[in-house]
Amino acid sequence: MLEQLETLTVIEAISKYLNNPRTKTDGPHTETELGRFVQYYGSDRVLKEIDPAEVGSYSERITDGGAVPQAAEKLQVIRGFLSYMRKSGHLQVNLAQHVRIKKNRVRNNKPSDGSQEIIELTPDGHKQLNSELETLKLERPRISEDIHKAAQDKDVKENAPLEAAREQQAHIESRITNIELQLRNAVVIDPKKRKKDARVGIGAKVTLKDLVSGKEQGYTVVSVSESNPLQNKISNVSPVGKAVMKRVAGQQIEVNTPLGKQSFLIVKVSA
Repeated sequence: MLEQLETLTVIEAISKYLNNPRTKTDGPHTETELGRFVQYYGSDRVLKEIDPAEVGSYSERITDGGAVPQAAEKLQVIRGFLSYMRKSGHLQVNLAQHVRIKKNRVRNNKPSDGSQEIIELTPDGHKQLNSELETLKLERPRISEDIHKAAQDKDVKENAPLEAAREQQAHIESRITNIELQLRNAVVIDPKKRKKDARVGIGAKVTLKDLVSGKEQGYTVVSVSESNPLQNKISNVSPVGKAVMKRVAGQQIEVNTPLGKQSFLIVKVSA
């Protein structure tokens, strides 16, 4: 047993784990993440030589600080594998406890009363989100079939088609969840119903005049999900968008840009 502990390689350990009928290895990320683990450390690396610091660095690298979709599920695969190795006597150190997701400090934008944040959308933006959602849901059967076909190859070390299909599935499911959340909390703002003297809001078309060059430029203020600089659609949280929100024609604004502060005159506000 001691000799096994001294020489057991990463690929041998994973084979033991996968071939044990008592271990749960049928999750959606199991083969992909164990294969990634082998590629990272090398199939011939002796398992017991991996130290806690390496495991911590691996966790942070693979999940990009928690930003990768399904990061918790992916790390749970590695945690389960290392826990098994510890319980079965193949590891003297509990490496599983060092498999952690580094949490980023982000600002909580949810209202303090616990309700969901309202998202304002233009009619076009609402229509586009629904269309994208329908298209993504139609992709589900194809992706599932791709995964099924690729999974026929049981090679843990290399199964690029399976990994690619699962990553695409994760991306699609993440996007579907995001769109459904937006639509649940969406309020459609019809700019055509806006009064002539109304202040700038979502859906408004704004004409700005640069007070230095005299050049005029038109923009449409939209939500973040609808923004498209190529179409002069700016979000309400962009520098220009924030500066014009709730303003009316005739008012002067200052915008912080990479070139410094710039002054503009709101020439026109329309639907």
